[in-house]
Amino acid sequence: MARYLGGRLVSGVVTLFLFVTFLFFVVAVVLPGDWTSQFIMTGDGRISLQEALGLDRPLWNQYVDWMSGIFTLDLGESFTGVGVWEMISGALPSTLFVLVLGVGAAFLLGAWLGRLSAYSFKPPLTASLTFVSILFLTAFPPAIAVAIERGGRNWLGFTAYNEVRHLNQELWFEQVASPVQVMWRMVFVLFATGLALVMIRLVSTRFLRRRVPGWVTPIVVVVVSLMAWRLMGISDLAFDLSLAMLVLIAGVVILTFGEVVLVTRAAMDDTLLEDYVMVARAKGLPERQVRDKYAARPALLPILSRLVVTIPYFLTGLVILESVFGGGGMGSLIFNAVTDQDIPVVVGSLLVIGVLTLLLRLGLDLAQASLDPRVRFGEPNDER
Repeated sequence: MARYLGGRLVSGVVTLFLFVTFLFFVVAVVLPGDWTSQFIMTGDGRISLQEALGLDRPLWNQYVDWMSGIFTLDLGESFTGVGVWEMISGALPSTLFVLVLGVGAAFLLGAWLGRLSAYSFKPPLTASLTFVSILFLTAFPPAIAVAIERGGRNWLGFTAYNEVRHLNQELWFEQVASPVQVMWRMVFVLFATGLALVMIRLVSTRFLRRRVPGWVTPIVVVVVSLMAWRLMGISDLAFDLSLAMLVLIAGVVILTFGEVVLVTRAAMDDTLLEDYVMVARAKGLPERQVRDKYAARPALLPILSRLVVTIPYFLTGLVILESVFGGGGMGSLIFNAVTDQDIPVVVGSLLVIGVLTLLLRLGLDLAQASLDPRVRFGEPNDER
């Protein structure tokens, strides 16, 4: 297992390095002009600005300087003079919070309904779930944003909807911590609690031979997070931030839910034909136990793989949602940087996203070994 994960880590780092290199030269060469071309400047003024920003140097020297900064954990400065990591750290926590809650809710709800759809013998239920899933999967993100905006105003009223959408200025007026700092604390608590529960589930499944029910994990994460925010003295601020991003989370759920349902149902249809499922039925086990323990667990692997692969593409939908609802996340940061041809911000942002995707891929490998007992990475088969 360790050898396999080490090999995947090395290959992932090499792939990330090649991707960032390719991206740097594409943005610098393919896009016409440079960052100074967006200003109405000619002659000596533009040349002076290019010299100040280092854009007059050979492209190879710019690349070497930027890559050396990455290896020293220094992402450099934006062409506007602001540090790249300062810009990313201000946008990253809201994106992580929205993706964790939105994708997590869509995964839990979609996987549950996908299992019911695969096992349902009621055509109206199956047809309804299929129709709704295809509708959400093929929905145009701007249409989703408009529907959420109009629906929220009609349901809550214009005044109440605006109060939910925006932070309570009276609550934040006398606070020392900024919304970004509070958001980082919220994200840290969520990730720490989720990671601890995943490790507990792995240990209990492998050594104690006891499996913690899947519905326990989200409940414990929410309860422990609320208690931790309370102990940290940020519960009111965290609740206010969560309400302000509720519409973004709802948009991510809608964008993700349909695909999870359809992939779960297709994976369940395949696993129901496996030999171990027929053996479980032959033993006389209850059909619900056969569905949840023997068929559903291997069916989770295609869903997890799909979610990890498509996480960078969620940013496309977030750009549209953030343009309607605000939020200032990574999607808007990358979109604005590409528009302004701010190469350090573009490459630095995508580098951070690549690192997060690499970590998720390693987590997927661990989940695959935990969910599928047939998987043995680099281990001798002692069961012969």
